[in-house]
Amino acid sequence: MLEELSIRGIGGIKSASLAFGGEFIVITGESGAGKSSLVRALEFISGRRAQANHIRSADDSCEAEAVLTSAPVEGLEKRYQPQENSLIARRTFTRSGKGRCTLQGQNAPLTVLIKAMERNIVIQSQFAQLSLLEPARQLELVDSCGGAETSALLAELDETFTAALAAEKQIVALKKRRRESEQRYEGAPTVIRQVSALRLEEESERQWEAELAKIDAEEAANRAMRAASMQMNDPEHGLLDRLENAAKSVYAAAGRDGEKWRPVIEKMLSGAQEFSSMLAAECRASDGADAEEAKENLEKKIGALRKIKRALSLPDAAEVMEYAKTAAAELEWLKKSREELEALGKEAAELRRETSRLAMELRARRKEAAASLAASVNGHLRELGMEYAEFGIEIEPLDRVRANGAENVCFTLALPEQKPLPVGKNASGGELSRILIAVQLSAGDDKLPGTLVFDEVEAGLGGKTALLAGYKLRELSKRCRTILITHQATIAAMADQHFVVKRTGDDTEISEVAGEAREREIARMLSGDEESREALEHARALLGH
Repeated sequence: MLEELSIRGIGGIKSASLAFGGEFIVITGESGAGKSSLVRALEFISGRRAQANHIRSADDSCEAEAVLTSAPVEGLEKRYQPQENSLIARRTFTRSGKGRCTLQGQNAPLTVLIKAMERNIVIQSQFAQLSLLEPARQLELVDSCGGAETSALLAELDETFTAALAAEKQIVALKKRRRESEQRYEGAPTVIRQVSALRLEEESERQWEAELAKIDAEEAANRAMRAASMQMNDPEHGLLDRLENAAKSVYAAAGRDGEKWRPVIEKMLSGAQEFSSMLAAECRASDGADAEEAKENLEKKIGALRKIKRALSLPDAAEVMEYAKTAAAELEWLKKSREELEALGKEAAELRRETSRLAMELRARRKEAAASLAASVNGHLRELGMEYAEFGIEIEPLDRVRANGAENVCFTLALPEQKPLPVGKNASGGELSRILIAVQLSAGDDKLPGTLVFDEVEAGLGGKTALLAGYKLRELSKRCRTILITHQATIAAMADQHFVVKRTGDDTEISEVAGEAREREIARMLSGDEESREALEHARALLGH
């Protein structure tokens, strides 16, 4: 509840201090006196957006400070909380666009100030009744009359709906990832089997190529050995036979001198035979069957690895091994995720069923709350001179459940010999103002702020309807401090505290009036002349009444 308000440099107000003590407080003044500056100051300290053009022309900055009686504010840090039910808020703003907020003397972000003030001060301008045309606001008003059970049901529905939505998103994401994984690793099982069969290691390809090169070198050597052996042992032209024939020819030619050739010839033939035997033995030892098999095996492995690399566009065995490892893990995940997907599907289905159940239960409660709110509003409207009209609330089912239910709410008004139509199509500005007051009166105490400020909300009313609106606003003030900026003398006379806004030159002054000063202000509001004897008598009669 707002107790004190100090203002400096806002609009036309150089400096002003207001101390609020009444329940029903009115603020009056000539048009152009600066009442809007006071509204700006209230909006400013409540956290509304600040603008440089709101600063008094002679000043470089503006400031507002409010002292409030407040219960602890949910969600605020301890250092910002009211002390002994007292909350002090201060805000400054400069032409350069720099601003500063404090709560309890502690620097605070603007969002924290807004949080602290939203349940303490609510400002409703002369266009506040237009909020009644907004479906979201209508739904909120119906829910406000549903009590704690409806609030709990709304919270549970929101939680369940959010969980169901999250489960659906998980399912979509999981299916998407599964599709991507299946496409990416479509041939992975074959690759994994091949990699396993190859017993692949990082250096396998180089090792296999080295082994193959070694076998090729050995085969070349063996071919050379076999060629040499053939040259030595060819039955027709072998070197060994030719050497033996040469020896025979030498013996025949030497005759009696043959003995001298014998040692050399024997040595030559013996060496040739030994050489031939070694070649034969080497050729037998290097039988190519095993080597051929090994070579074939190596070529197959190298060919298989290269085929895998080409298929996967990978540069080496290490990358192939990493792919196989990742693919194996991904295939295992695909297997497990199938079970996860099934479980998620069951969970989502259960959450959808629970969401539908909660939505239907909420709808039933909203119908009860709507009927109760409509009855209460109609009762107040009859006392506001609208006994000719019937206020109604229609619950319009939706095809889909949302986080806040499965229906819209539509406020209607039925005039004589007319079917109910949405209030925006069927109510005048004055009727909307009275409906707004009736709705405020019908709201639960826990939905009312500490201080409710009306800025000419009764505009468009006059005579008896203005008087009746005044009674209702005074009735509302018994439940929360009500501040009304008004041009209606009949309503102003009902207040238990009265402030007057006056302009002197370029400055706006705000002062509390009582006694004769208040009589003169009421007289001015009645006739435009605060010295008029008839207006003063009328003012005294209103105040006395």
